[in-house]
Amino acid sequence: MSLIKFSLIAGAVFYIGLFLIEGTVEPALLSAGIIGSVLLLAVIATLFLRDEEKLKKAEMILLWIICCTFAVYGLLFAGGVL
Repeated sequence: MSLIKFSLIAGAVFYIGLFLIEGTVEPALLSAGIIGSVLLLAVIATLFLRDEEKLKKAEMILLWIICCTFAVYGLLFAGGVL
């Protein structure tokens, strides 16, 4: 395993731990922590794809998920929900 892959996996594990700790301290954040953990696991799973076409498709799907999540957050913030 290369040092870059190891660093990305270690960072993701660290952030997943933070998400889950925040979720246990503040129960209102638990669902957000779980969603964030699943997204991080999906990003890390793309590191192990060998097929170039599947890798490109997975990256595009994750990129659109991130863009749509940011847009929904912006709309909720502008609407006064958050």
